[in-house]
Parts: sequence; C-alpha cells; structure tokens
Amino acid sequence: MEKVKALLAELRENYLRDLPNHIDEIEQLVLELERTGFHLNLCQELYREVHSLKGSGGTYGMSLISDICHPLEDLLSQLIEHPQSLQGFGGKALAFIDLLRKACFSYTARLEPSVELKSALHILRQSVSSTLYSALIVESSEVVIGILRDILVASGFRVEIVQDGYLALGRMLSEPFDVLITSLEIPRLNGIALISAVQKSGNRGGKSQTILLTTSEHLDDQVHPDYVLHKNSDLKNNFRACLSDVITKRHH
Repeated sequence: MEKVKALLAELRENYLRDLPNHIDEIEQLVLELERTGFHLNLCQELYREVHSLKGSGGTYGMSLISDICHPLEDLLSQLIEHPQSLQGFGGKALAFIDLLRKACFSYTARLEPSVELKSALHILRQSVSSTLYSALIVESSEVVIGILRDILVASGFRVEIVQDGYLALGRMLSEPFDVLITSLEIPRLNGIALISAVQKSGNRGGKSQTILLTTSEHLDDQVHPDYVLHKNSDLKNNFRACLSDVITKRHH
C-alpha cells in the first residue's frame, strides 16, 4: 500500500511539473486559431488537449483543473458546431487559461485553491453560458445520463456530469446549480449521503433542487430529496414532469 501511495505521489508531482507546459500549449493553439481563423483540425486538436487536461486533473485530485477545463470544452464544442462564433472566442478561452495558471500555482504551492479563484470561475462560466439554468448529474449509467441530458438541454439547462459522490459534493459547494440529479447507487458517497450534505451546506448547494434516482423502494427517512424518481420505463416522462415543476419553482 505504501508503495502504491508513493507511486501516485510521484505521478502527481510529475503531472504538476508538466502542467505549465500543457497550459502553454493550449494557449498557443488558441492564439493560432485567432491568427489563422477557423480550422476544424486545429479546433479538434485544441479540444483533445483540453479534454486530456480535464481527465488528468481529476485523476490526480486537482478538481479545480477539471472544473476549469469543462466549460472551456463546452466553448470549443460550440465553436466546432458554429464556426461563426470564433469572434470573441479567443478572449473567453484566454480567461479560462488564466484561471488554469492560477490553479496550477495553488496546487504547486500545495495550497487549496482559494474561494476567490472558485468564485472567479463561476462568474466566468456565467458570462460565457447562453443557458438559463444549470444541472449537475451524478450517475454512472451512460444510458440514464443520455436520457437526462437530452431533456435538460432541450429545457435550456447547462449540464455537468460527474460519476463520483465526493467530486459531486465539491462541485456543489463551489458552484451553485439549480438542480442536483443524483443516483442512489454512486461510488464513495451515495446519493442519499450527497443530498444530505448538500441540504446542510448553506447558501450555495442548499438552495438547489434535489432529484434522487433509484431502483430501491426503501429509502432513508432522515433525508428528503425534493423529488424521487425510479429507474424504470417511466423515467423519461416522469423526469420531464419533474423538471417542469423545478423550472416553475425557479420562476417564483
């Protein structure tokens, strides 16, 4: 066990050592896009770099790196689908890159990223998002994720997805979501424990509507999600009705 911990620590240090170079490479690709104009291959290369950085950030416990990369990925997806949005893309992308550098500095100094840095990410997310609402899905089934995501996007939601309860709690505490949709059966922190922690968290996560997805008929009476939906053939219709109610409450 000690050898495994030592190996993971060494890999994390190597990742941190290389991180500034990866951020520089992403910045150079953004600047090249601005200089040459839209090129699909260049956009796809940039997307791959950001996606790789997002995944490795999560692997080594640097959740803020992943949190910054995710909306940058969304920005790139929008650019690939709508090349005319290149105007203004560079400034937004460079703002995310600036946050990546600040997060890198914090992790290298063995400091937890500051509340101010997380707040800056939230403000930047809002400034580049064209959606009305935000939702966090915590689920391991790709089929269920696909059903929920399609309905959410069609209803004007920006959608974030994680598959781990602890990571989800970190997201809920650092960024306000309009709705949390979590499965009962998720790793490390199950859906009931996650909802309980969110409800007790105060101003940010505590104001989110919570939806628990489950295959079980027996739930903990101490925790009360706003909605409980069962994973069955009625899930799609029940989720649509539930989401309509969530949106109605947001307007009041």
